Formats: sequence, C-alpha cells, structure tokens
Amino acid sequence: MDVIPIESKQVGYVEYDRERSCMIAHFTTGEVRIYPVSWEEYSVLGASSNKYDCFVKMTSGRSVQQTADLTFRTEADLS
Repeated sequence: MDVIPIESKQVGYVEYDRERSCMIAHFTTGEVRIYPVSWEEYSVLGASSNKYDCFVKMTSGRSVQQTADLTFRTEADLS
C-alpha cells in the first residue's frame, strides 16, 4: 500500500488500497475510515504541499465506505 503521512493533530497518515480503489485514513485517536477515492485523486494528495487541507477537501461531503478497528502506526513505523 502507498502511505502518505498527513502529520496533523487529527490525521496521522493515509494509505491507498489499489485492489479496492480506496483510501484508508488513520486518525490519531485510533479511528480508521475508508473512503472511495481514485488513484488519481490520491496522487494529488501525495503531491500537495498542504496535505491536511487537501485531505479535508477530498473527504468533505464524501461518504465513508466503512470504518475499521485497526492498530494505529506511528510515523516511525512508516520509515
């Protein structure tokens, strides 16, 4: 999976599941939300200079595909 650190107080990082064409957002609270997002949209997020603002714009008004109870990984785990 392709991981993008968001590094905000609310969102730690997101990753992309190519098989399901969805973005998995890992919140700092431990909550995980899955959004239907195209690879092209996800690539725009990765290239953005302000990833948090881009994430908010991308997910605003978009229905959450599902939530999951997954373990939160820290930035050190992603390195």
